[in-house]
Amino acid sequence: MIKLTEDNYYQDKSYLSNSRMKAYLACEAKAKAIDDGIWVDERDQKPLIFGNYVHSYFESEQAHADFKEQNKKVLYSSRKPYGLLKDFELAEKVIETLDTDQGFNQLYHGYPSDNVQKEMIITGQINGVPIKGKVDTINLSRGYFVDLKTMKSIYAMEWNAELKQKVPTAVNNILGFGYHGQLGLYRELLRQMTGREFRPIIVAVSKEAQPDKEIITIDEDWLDEGLQNIADKIKRVWAVVQGLENPEKCGRCDYCRSQKKLTRAVTLNELIESER
Repeated sequence: MIKLTEDNYYQDKSYLSNSRMKAYLACEAKAKAIDDGIWVDERDQKPLIFGNYVHSYFESEQAHADFKEQNKKVLYSSRKPYGLLKDFELAEKVIETLDTDQGFNQLYHGYPSDNVQKEMIITGQINGVPIKGKVDTINLSRGYFVDLKTMKSIYAMEWNAELKQKVPTAVNNILGFGYHGQLGLYRELLRQMTGREFRPIIVAVSKEAQPDKEIITIDEDWLDEGLQNIADKIKRVWAVVQGLENPEKCGRCDYCRSQKKLTRAVTLNELIESER
């Protein structure tokens, strides 16, 4: 396998990653088209850039400076006074909310004597498939790692169709984006690399006018379920990635809509059943 470094990590395709796996699970045809260079993902990149802006600050001063330089056309206004755009002024407030919190700093950066690594690359195999990840911060001395998540709210109540009840937004964010699977995966990769068990922790921070923040741990049953979901589907995804299986269309995403041909009528009942 290719040795992964900061320089080649994001370009490398010889390993699967959690985010790439999620893209294939959402729509195999679209993800394969993106991998093959025949489709450009047109999603709004601002939420991703917002999160990376915050992450880079807590990685290091140099990483933050490099990120701002690489993304200056997106981050800054092209008109006077040429400052940060409003979306990213909020990112500065999110950073301040965490940066001034002693509990966060001790957790995220550790104590001076701790062996803490930021953006550590981890690799391993799940059901024979090579998979990689990057850990926001890992405290090798104290046996835990932290994933920093920005989200629109933490405690605003929303409906969760799977649980059939209203839950805090953070629950929908964690379960909806599969973060319990991501943390379960990272814990397993770390176990394979080190032979040690690490405790996964989420630091959630909201993108509200006055940001909220919370330290969240994931119960063992959710970590196991998330990792098992990845294990159950990873061989199929890897076969599609390698061209050994034909990708299936989800029929609903922008790529599938671009390929759609009208061949038949659908009934009202079919529309009602389509979202169940």
